[in-house]
Amino acid sequence: MSKRGEGGRWLPGESANPSKQFAPGNPTRFQPGQSGNPAGKPLSRVQFERALVEAITTQGTPDEAAGLLWEAARRGEAWAVQNLLVRFWPTTQTLKIEAKTSNDGYNFSRLSNEQLEQLERILQAATDADQSARGDGEAPLPQIC
Repeated sequence: MSKRGEGGRWLPGESANPSKQFAPGNPTRFQPGQSGNPAGKPLSRVQFERALVEAITTQGTPDEAAGLLWEAARRGEAWAVQNLLVRFWPTTQTLKIEAKTSNDGYNFSRLSNEQLEQLERILQAATDADQSARGDGEAPLPQIC
């Protein structure tokens, strides 16, 4: 059953050999872990892009370029309108970061720096006492009055 249309061209959505196109062992099939374009951009494309940038930056003035952009936008060219919108009304991006920690319901933000330092010393003394009682360290037990 031929999947070609008039003139011998393949119909849309059909390939030259669909039964083998994605079959394992097909040497032209993408291999696992391999990029679909391992060679990167073709050299001709890179050279074209460099030549285009060179031509744009050495010919004409920024005012001429702006004029051409405005003319295209007034003609209703979608790319020009979008370019102007992006330049004059950039989209705002927001990022909300939440850090959840287990602090047993205590709100440490209400404490002053002095109180936080005092709490840190108390916790350090308690940790040192735990290690000393287990024989993990040599810190003396704190004296409680």
